[in-house]
Amino acid sequence: MKLEDIVAEASKLSEEERASLASQLLHGLETPVYWVSDDEVRRRIREAESDPGVLITFDELVDGLRHRGS
Repeated sequence: MKLEDIVAEASKLSEEERASLASQLLHGLETPVYWVSDDEVRRRIREAESDPGVLITFDELVDGLRHRGS
């Protein structure tokens, strides 16, 4: 099954079911090898609020992750 098929099927789930699925998927990932401080998160939020142009769409994120994995 392709990722697009999984996404299409997952979109048919209720919000609560999608949240549960997301949680299960995230918990299945390896522990990240990086750490981001609360200060860094706040800095990035301020940056995004002052310049929304730094944000990317979900599709851009997915495309970047696919490219990174190949």
